[in-house]
Amino acid sequence: MRIKDEAKVAAIYKATLSLVKERGLAGITMSDISRAANIATGTLYIYFKNKDELIKALFGECREKSATEYFRGLEDKASFEERMKMVFMNILHYKMKHFDVSAFLEQSYHSPFVCITDLKKKQKAIDPIYALIREGIEKKKIKNVDPELVISYLFGIINEIVKKTYFSNKKLPPEALDQLYDMYRDGLR
Repeated sequence: MRIKDEAKVAAIYKATLSLVKERGLAGITMSDISRAANIATGTLYIYFKNKDELIKALFGECREKSATEYFRGLEDKASFEERMKMVFMNILHYKMKHFDVSAFLEQSYHSPFVCITDLKKKQKAIDPIYALIREGIEKKKIKNVDPELVISYLFGIINEIVKKTYFSNKKLPPEALDQLYDMYRDGLR
C-alpha cells in the first residue's frame, strides 16, 4: 500500500478551498483541483477516489479544526458572559481569517456531498456551545428558547458580517466587533 504524502493532501485541500471560494462546490472538478494543487489528475485519484470522497474528507478536517478554534482559551472558571463573548469572538475571528474554510463549510452544509451522519458529527464538534447555551438558559442569562434557534442566530449573524466584510474588502474596527456582540447578546435577553 502506498503511503500518502501529507504535503500533497494539504495542497489538495488548499486548492479545493480556494476553488470552492471562487466557483462554489458544484463549479469544480477533480481536474480543476489537480491543476490548482499542481499535481497530476491521476495522483489526485490515488488520494481520493472521487469528488464526493474529497469533499467529505475536507469537510471533516475543516469541521474539527474550526471547532477547536471556536473554543480556544475557554475556561470553565470564567463567567457565563465572558465565555459566551469569547466563543462569539473566536468564531468571528476564525471565520474572518479563514474565509475560504467558512465558505466551504457553509456550502457543504447545503450540498449532497455531506450526509446526515457528517452533519451530526459537526453538531457533536460544537457540543460545548450547546452546553453553554443550556447553562445560560438554566441560569436565566438568556431567553428560554430552543438552543438550535440560538445557534442559528449566532452563526447567522457571524456568517453575514464575515461575508459583508470579505466582499467589501474592509476591516471591522474592534469597537464594531464589540457592538456586534452586544447586539447579539441583547437579542438573547
